[in-house]
Amino acid sequence: MIREDNLFPMTFVVFDMEWNQPIPYMPSPVDPKILPGEIIEIGAVKLQMLSEKDYVLSRPFSITVRPQYYRIMNRQVSRVINKSTDDLKCGMPFPEAYSLFQEWCGEDYVLCAWGDSDISILKSNLKIHGLTSEINERFLDIQPLFGRVAENTSQQRSVAYAVDFYKIPQTDDFHSADKDAWYETRILQESLIDYFSIKEKNPDDEQAFPSLRTYISNPNLTTQKKWRSEAFPSEKDAIRATLGEILCCPICDEKLQTEIPWFSSGRTYLSLWQCPQHSTMSGKIRAKKTPKQEFYGSGQLRFVNGNAARYVREKWQEKVEGVKKEAESPEIDSENETKCEQM
Repeated sequence: MIREDNLFPMTFVVFDMEWNQPIPYMPSPVDPKILPGEIIEIGAVKLQMLSEKDYVLSRPFSITVRPQYYRIMNRQVSRVINKSTDDLKCGMPFPEAYSLFQEWCGEDYVLCAWGDSDISILKSNLKIHGLTSEINERFLDIQPLFGRVAENTSQQRSVAYAVDFYKIPQTDDFHSADKDAWYETRILQESLIDYFSIKEKNPDDEQAFPSLRTYISNPNLTTQKKWRSEAFPSEKDAIRATLGEILCCPICDEKLQTEIPWFSSGRTYLSLWQCPQHSTMSGKIRAKKTPKQEFYGSGQLRFVNGNAARYVREKWQEKVEGVKKEAESPEIDSENETKCEQM
């Protein structure tokens, strides 16, 4: 976890990948669930943050990967990235390409990407080649950071949209790994500048604007905990029993600290928790039916990134504001004026 008072200098490695996909009507050499996409290109750019307004960008890193499993170009992918089956005969094997990428990254950096799809594809490629799927312990998803500082929204935007928003010169087409990485790095640079400008106006207000560390997570923390209650005649009893679970960190087994208590959001119950050592986790509970038409509660605890955590915080804020409006409304009877679900 990054301390807000110890940010400079910091190096961000923004990477982007292109990958081929299996062809639906052709037999696949591997299960597509295990390998949903095979990497054929890796691009990256380093952004060194020297101060709140001083940044240095590296030249792009680019390497072509020769696929081992999906060696015929998927037509839909081809239309997007403008590559043919002949192009897949070029490049080096993935293990060698990834080794060169790791060497280029160096040490002590924050890995960044637009969205988290590149991370999941990277992990699946590492596993299929018998390599460890453990990657850099610090990862920043640029997409939610841009949304927060640029438009104060959790709506997902495309790279092209963010490029237009910041009026970044568009000198190359999209969907080339090194070019996309360059655009994403420029978006990150502008987003960080905006972040520190906003933070300067709200230096101590974490609720008004959360610290940068909330957007940085450990992509290796994929462990999750699931539990369920016994069967009950009513949905309400099943939920109540599930809410009584004592939650501990799935990794270190320490009791979690409550950030946001359980609350209902439609038919789902949400919560947010903190492990001092392993960052933020979200909880989710839903009632489900058994074949005998009874109910049981199904709970899940998992690690979340800054965007997912913000979603829970926003839902909680909506809940709190809704209760306040009910309390202020003269049409609500006294019994319900101050009623708030206890979970």
